[in-house]
Amino acid sequence: MRKLWLLLAFLFNAYFIAIQIASPGTFLATIFGYSIVWFILSIVCIGMYLMDRHNLWNKISDRLKNAFLGLSIFLLIISSLNLMFIVHPRVLPKDEKVDYVIVLGGGITKDAELTQSVKKRISKAAEYLKSQPQAIAVVTGGKGPFSPCAEADVLKPYLESLGIEGERILAEDKAKDTIQNFQYSARLLAESQGKSLQEILESPVAIVTSDFHLARSERLAKRIGYQKIYGIASKTPPLFILNGYGREILCYIKLNLRIFFTGKPAKMVE
Repeated sequence: MRKLWLLLAFLFNAYFIAIQIASPGTFLATIFGYSIVWFILSIVCIGMYLMDRHNLWNKISDRLKNAFLGLSIFLLIISSLNLMFIVHPRVLPKDEKVDYVIVLGGGITKDAELTQSVKKRISKAAEYLKSQPQAIAVVTGGKGPFSPCAEADVLKPYLESLGIEGERILAEDKAKDTIQNFQYSARLLAESQGKSLQEILESPVAIVTSDFHLARSERLAKRIGYQKIYGIASKTPPLFILNGYGREILCYIKLNLRIFFTGKPAKMVE
């Protein structure tokens, strides 16, 4: 068992380091983001190894051990249930047409460049927009604490570089989170299209984001008031799959708790 703890500590720490190396331009945002969990887990495993080596487990009461085991099983069950929802988003049918496409941002580097994950989102959006010339796109993302500028200001020219006309792209550059992405995008569309907010919310809309993020995004959009939501998923780079889905489980649990205790996010009003 001691060797297993050491092996897990090595693997968690190696994964944490690999993420930092693969994201050099977003180092601060990465190290202070969810990925720090893997480093913490490596420290926990080292602690477990030391406890096992010095027979400290024998000094812990059976009641405390059972409580720890019960809590671990409970968290595993809750995480598994939430993961089931995360991996089953509502994907846009091939024959379905939408009026609007909302492309969610995912962070930029300190040099105002897109990460590989976000580039995949934009490429997926461009692919769909080329097949649906009637659709208007909104690229959304404000300025984060470690960003040199609003993300939407980088997303729009990149989408244009992939062959989408600039007049078909609206840039929403104020949002700080996914909820605001949808709220501000709806108001921007209503203003630009000369329609009421309710008309926009009743229109068929496609969300483009990473596969792990799609189910929660759809749920948020529906709670905000979008009535015809479909998803277009971009694939997550292999190295970031574990990190992405691990983070999303926590975010989905957090969303469930927020809805249960506060009833938010609530539907938008004019």
